[in-house]
Amino acid sequence: MLLITLAITSQKGGVGKTTVAINLAHSLACRGWQTLLVDSDPQNSVGLSLSEKAKRCPGYYDFLHFQCDVDELIIPTRLPELHLVTAGLTETFFKLETDASAYAGDLARMLGQLDGLNYDIVLVDTAAGLMGHTRGLVRQADFALLPQQSEPLGVRSIMQLLEGITRLKQDEESSVEVAGILLTMVDPHGEESLQVARDLRQMVPGDSLLRTSIPRDPDFVRASAHGVPVALLYEKLSPAALVFDQLAAELEPRLTLQKLAYAEREFTRLLD
Repeated sequence: MLLITLAITSQKGGVGKTTVAINLAHSLACRGWQTLLVDSDPQNSVGLSLSEKAKRCPGYYDFLHFQCDVDELIIPTRLPELHLVTAGLTETFFKLETDASAYAGDLARMLGQLDGLNYDIVLVDTAAGLMGHTRGLVRQADFALLPQQSEPLGVRSIMQLLEGITRLKQDEESSVEVAGILLTMVDPHGEESLQVARDLRQMVPGDSLLRTSIPRDPDFVRASAHGVPVALLYEKLSPAALVFDQLAAELEPRLTLQKLAYAEREFTRLLD
């Protein structure tokens, strides 16, 4: 199966993008996919959410700045199917924003190296806004997932982002496809929050708005404070963790992630 690249991007910050990146990557890995999570956000949010020592690890921006190999930067986790590349030397980001096109070849080189490392999917957590270096990342991705906070202003920003991706495909001949719009921080008891979902479903094309949505839940803050995905917060999966398994299941066919047919699989019997 070919490597699939999923950019997680938003028009504005504070929409829960890093929470989505970490927990979706964990859910996909738990479902058996060889998963790599790459942090290209200069805030290094993914690494800091999972481990304080990640702040000192070389990562994505070191790859671009020092021309090293990506396998030198990959950090294994205790889940064998899940690996991480931190943001690393984020000072380079500001240079990228002024001359993003100069690094297009480096991005292609990274994806080429990753294609030979037996990953099924690479998730990239990006900086907010479809501009500069983030634009280059999204342009080279196979799919883009668009988290959006469930608030009235979100309707405007998500439409701007969709228009930006359309222009990206037309002007720069990108083949990126929108995997879906994901509502985050949804208040199931708040009428304004629910109205956003109704408005978006009428405005966006087809089935762009995912059925799964991420609720506003203090467990996400608690999990980040402890440096774990929400699925590892308690001995039993919480409702917040189950949402991400549901999200992974919904995205699999959209991302063309396909399990082997039963006839092609080998099974271990309980008894001979």
